[in-house]
Amino acid sequence: MLYFYQSVHLDAYLAPNFQITVLIGGLACSIVGLFNLINFRVHTDCHHGGDCGHDHEGSDLNPIVALTIILFPLIFSLVKTEHKLDDTHLAKKSAQDLDPASMRFLADLPPFTKETLEATRQKAADGFYEMNLLELFYSAGDSELERVFTGLQFETEAMLRSEPNRNPKGNRMRLYRMFITCCAADMKAIPMSVEFEGDLPIFEPNTWVKVGGEMRYEHIGGVTYPVMLVKRIEPIPSPNAGNLYK
Repeated sequence: MLYFYQSVHLDAYLAPNFQITVLIGGLACSIVGLFNLINFRVHTDCHHGGDCGHDHEGSDLNPIVALTIILFPLIFSLVKTEHKLDDTHLAKKSAQDLDPASMRFLADLPPFTKETLEATRQKAADGFYEMNLLELFYSAGDSELERVFTGLQFETEAMLRSEPNRNPKGNRMRLYRMFITCCAADMKAIPMSVEFEGDLPIFEPNTWVKVGGEMRYEHIGGVTYPVMLVKRIEPIPSPNAGNLYK
């Protein structure tokens, strides 16, 4: 646990607020292990009369053998684990639609005006506002944000896949980022459709891309979905573990 706490991989499994528990657990286990190491040769006898039910014949497992049994599968797992999501699980999660209005707890955005964007957001070289995909997704759950963002041009980074839903003309793909609130077990894929005016670009599924485009919104069955009309798109390297789920 202490090894895991100081490694770069912990961010892929636990949100920062929960990582202190790994440190506390590792320290507690180390204390217990140290106590056992110091006292493993100490012999004690039961002081109760009669048959205490304990085995005093010295049948304890050799400490070296016990340590090997524990360490071998542990080290093997640490070496072989790839610290990434299974492709099948990723495809299933990223295909799900979410209602932005129901996910508002994921982002704490202030009231936005055009002036707020100018004051708080950096711009790319071509004037596109740089914004996290989660923020663009969340804007569909707020009528005021939708009003401000509609028609503006934004740049964001995410993974790209085919669009499995709401794609009547076949000219859409889907951006998504995995997001965790506490741990990998509750991970959700935050999606946004991107629409192309020409042919769809050819990328390997789940390629990380930087996309710039114009924001639109569509209302289907009482749910508002964000859609970006793509002006430019390019592949980028995957973020490091600390920024993978942000």
